[in-house]
Amino acid sequence: MKYILSAVALSLAACSSASVQPPASSRVSPQIAYKAQFHDQERALAALKMLSSDDFAGRKTGTEGNRKAMEWIESQLRDRAVMPATKEGYRAPFTAPNFRSPDEIIEGINLVAAISGTKNPKTAIIMSAHYDHLGADDGIYNGADDNASGVSALLEAISWFQANPPKNTILFAFFDAEEQGIVGSASMVDQFSTTEKENIAINLNLDMVSRADKSELYAIGGYHFPELIPLIKDIASRAPLKLLRGHETPDLGPDDWSFASDHAPFLRSGIRILYLGVEDHADYHKPSDEFDKVEPDAFARSVDTIMLTAEALDDWVAGLETSPTD
Repeated sequence: MKYILSAVALSLAACSSASVQPPASSRVSPQIAYKAQFHDQERALAALKMLSSDDFAGRKTGTEGNRKAMEWIESQLRDRAVMPATKEGYRAPFTAPNFRSPDEIIEGINLVAAISGTKNPKTAIIMSAHYDHLGADDGIYNGADDNASGVSALLEAISWFQANPPKNTILFAFFDAEEQGIVGSASMVDQFSTTEKENIAINLNLDMVSRADKSELYAIGGYHFPELIPLIKDIASRAPLKLLRGHETPDLGPDDWSFASDHAPFLRSGIRILYLGVEDHADYHKPSDEFDKVEPDAFARSVDTIMLTAEALDDWVAGLETSPTD
């Protein structure tokens, strides 16, 4: 699967129109006090509600519910008229070993869209969120926070950058099979050539971004890439919630989130990462991780913080002195 990172293919990505109006929100009538500045908060909340509904039966990779979720996300990409990131379309199927247990083979489908950069089209930022979850066993694991929230935020990022074209090319990756061993993202990274990896400036990964119960969101990446620390501090000074550093040093054991989600394969390949997520909560990996546990104001503040981060990263990457490999 060849992703749009070459000069020829990037010229095709420029066809993704910044003038296209994103799909209108489906009203869910939330009681919202915070007024979002950088996204349509009702549309984002409606997407989160839809993807975490029983209709998708927990979205486990390989199930009918997962397929339906993939098709729903694909429909959102088509409605936005955003450019597919491969010549084959949005879908990037894979058959790959479990990232944690290589003897297990997993089949799944990533979805990837692209918006070409206006200044550095050969330089890529990859924004990502996984859409799969744990399926149904002793109940339906709808995964509202994990990770319908990240998918909703990523869809909003597409709409934002269509209206505000990025300086660098952005690939928007909706990964499958994260819960089964971080397989979808590992498959994508494995397919990149050495030159393509050199042209990827950073992966901004979103996983569990709605349950900011203490009005806190964590940014992981500064320990591994200290050059990101001033940027994170600047974003934190402007964010509508507390953007904190932490959960990224080896001494923390399981509380080190450096390899806890789809940013892990990028980090292992030497590609910069910035991972945004909330603290674990009582409903983590339980059937009780439902839409009604999401506080609309907290989610809106989180998504706005994500948009601020994505914009700041785009500016920061555009200002890097090193130019991409031809």
